[in-house]
Amino acid sequence: MKHPDVDKIAFTGSTEVGRAIRKATAQSHKKISLELGGKSPFIIFEDADLDSAVEGLVDGIWLNRDKCAAPVRVC
Repeated sequence: MKHPDVDKIAFTGSTEVGRAIRKATAQSHKKISLELGGKSPFIIFEDADLDSAVEGLVDGIWLNRDKCAAPVRVC
């Protein structure tokens, strides 16, 4: 991260490591892209139409099954 030829840092992973990367690069003004936390959560709220939510979940799994955007956790 400290090498002068590195212009941008991209990281996907835990929030803890993302914070460490941000702290380590704060003074460098390097561009960073952080994708932190859980993997593709599908959040269903209390007042949701459950039939529509399940349909959306199934569609999301089948339409995105080979991509990292496929929902894998139901919250």
